Amino acid sequence: MRELNPSRRAVLKKLASMSVIGALTALRSGALFAGEPPPARQPKLIPKFKGKIVGRQDPDYELWRQAMVWHASKPDRHPDLIVQARSAADVAEAVRYAARNKLKVAVRSGGHSATGASLRDGGMCIDLSALGSIEIDETNRIASIGPGVRSLGLIRTAGERGLCFPGPHCPSVGLGGFLMGGGIGWNYSHRGGMSTLSIDSAQVVTADGKIVEASARQNPDLLWAIRGAGPGFFGVVTRFDISLYPAPKAIVCSSYIHPLDGVATVTAALEQLTTAKDSRVEVLALFIHSPDAPPDAPPEQAKVCFVSAFAFADTEAEARTMLEPFAASDLAAKALAREDNQVFDFTGLYFKYFGPEAIGGRLARYACDSIITDQADRAMLALVDHFRKAPSRSTHVLAAYSLNLEARADACLSSIAKHYVGCFSVWDEEKDDDANHQWLDQTLPFMDPYARGHYINEVAAQRHPERIEACFSPANWQRLQELRRQYDPEGVFHAHLGQS
Repeated sequence: MRELNPSRRAVLKKLASMSVIGALTALRSGALFAGEPPPARQPKLIPKFKGKIVGRQDPDYELWRQAMVWHASKPDRHPDLIVQARSAADVAEAVRYAARNKLKVAVRSGGHSATGASLRDGGMCIDLSALGSIEIDETNRIASIGPGVRSLGLIRTAGERGLCFPGPHCPSVGLGGFLMGGGIGWNYSHRGGMSTLSIDSAQVVTADGKIVEASARQNPDLLWAIRGAGPGFFGVVTRFDISLYPAPKAIVCSSYIHPLDGVATVTAALEQLTTAKDSRVEVLALFIHSPDAPPDAPPEQAKVCFVSAFAFADTEAEARTMLEPFAASDLAAKALAREDNQVFDFTGLYFKYFGPEAIGGRLARYACDSIITDQADRAMLALVDHFRKAPSRSTHVLAAYSLNLEARADACLSSIAKHYVGCFSVWDEEKDDDANHQWLDQTLPFMDPYARGHYINEVAAQRHPERIEACFSPANWQRLQELRRQYDPEGVFHAHLGQS
């Protein structure tokens, strides 16, 4: 890697200290480089391209390369070109240039992929984060959004019109990658289980640089693939048309904390409660290191099981009624601590549970893997003792109950089961990489016996590339490869990470 000059090292340090939103804003505006002399004018590499082009020879290359991944564990992979598009026309120009010059293309929207799937060695990375438009058709309850739109931005804009979307739990996630990989979002159990199934149509740049529509009537094969293919899709989606839903007028949450030794009580209660619950109640269970535990606390005291039930209703009274079965169960009676009927809006939910200071939202090094399962209780019980050995206090295990998924012929999403269980290694120092990756590797034999599939947005593909195919049914995986050969015969786009 080329040595950065001192001023560029200072900029990189400043970028690393920023929030993701602040870093993106600074990069787009040029504020990071204020006071520096402008670079000499050079002929434009892609003449009709109006966005930003960064090559490996550019002094700002490493800043841009690292900005392509949100979290701190940047993969050691280096595209030859990074281009930030401003329009679908820009994307088409970039794809045509890449095809002419034999540059394989990878695509980035928000950079939240734990594997850094948008960063590949060689070729071109097309950054879509500047495609952030939101247009809402209130009559038909459709939002037309750019792939760079962030979760909180859509929720706020739709909310102003009394509408909502099952967007990502983390406020800064870009919707492009989230939607195409499935998408477990707020109130998922009431909205079809995965947000990708709410994609009505899309605008796509194909491998020959054409801009086409993908819908039930036009190019339905492309729409089928968009609904679940994840970061191995053989095109670039530049616009999603997604269904919106009436916004809840009241959001109420009840939370319960149990010792890890009491997880059997938790899983037994949740199996019963989630079978009978209203679909507007979202249930998340986590194994976490208690933030209140002293640094020298033994694992049996420091690590706990934290359960939250979120009711999305028309009135606070209705929401409390929806949560009454939880308050009357062993989940509440045997809890170490509980908070009943906390009232939130979406912004409050984001920043309490998944904001920059929360366990799932802080800037750190990340790795994760997951299963889709009908046996969340058995998977969680199998992981308890291994979780006690997690090398980082921020590492956690998450179960999302009652996805309400159904197999659909018009979507390649094919890991269909009741629940989701994910394991997340989260740590701070590069020197601890091996220990945290090994801990995650060792989770797989505990949870995989209960898997019906995997969630493609959260599998450790860089270490276990075989898990990508396991995210799909055999028939859907075969069809996905056939469509790749049909729509991208020259291999312009990178396949899934680790796949040829």
